[in-house]
Amino acid sequence: MLINLTKEQVKDVFGELRYMGADYCYRYDKGNQKRTDEVEALKLHLGSAKLGNSVDIRLETKELPKIEPYAVVELENAVYDPYVQRGNFAVLVDRITCKGIRAVVGKGNV
Repeated sequence: MLINLTKEQVKDVFGELRYMGADYCYRYDKGNQKRTDEVEALKLHLGSAKLGNSVDIRLETKELPKIEPYAVVELENAVYDPYVQRGNFAVLVDRITCKGIRAVVGKGNV
């Protein structure tokens, strides 16, 4: 189930988002059951004012954004794509991906 989110919906859920950093997401080889050295995407670490915590969002690109730490940011083409993680008990996992990220100019950036 894919749900495209508008900027207003993202703001209602997370409030003001601040860029905390990013990590590489590496491709996983199911045949060998090992991580490869091929970068697949980025995992953004964003501070959420409304949640009072950080949130991880997958960025569908391979290049680190050139954004200062703690800068206020906006997500471009955000998509909510939850999935069920199987185990002893099925758990619904929230997953949000986006195609891009940009700093908001003049919004109290450090």
